[in-house]
Amino acid sequence: MQSVSASSLKQPQNHVVIMGAGPAGLTAAYELVVHQHVGVTVLEKDPRYVGGISRTVEHNGYRFDIGGHRFFSKSTEIEDLWTEVLGDDLLVRPR
Repeated sequence: MQSVSASSLKQPQNHVVIMGAGPAGLTAAYELVVHQHVGVTVLEKDPRYVGGISRTVEHNGYRFDIGGHRFFSKSTEIEDLWTEVLGDDLLVRPR
């Protein structure tokens, strides 16, 4: 994931609190910080994980996928955003 340093951004004039560190919350935070120059605090109730329900959990030695692990979009704007955010960490699988 791309990191953003405070020195590379304009001084924020506003501050937003986002509840939830799932894909939507993290995307909103990224957009606000990088493109709108707004200060952001992301709150997540789960003390160990971010990603909302887009993750895998282990229980009694078995692994379970909770929620989606893939996304499909016909929007180049959305695909470009995730490519910008994830860079080389984005895994693309042809359909």
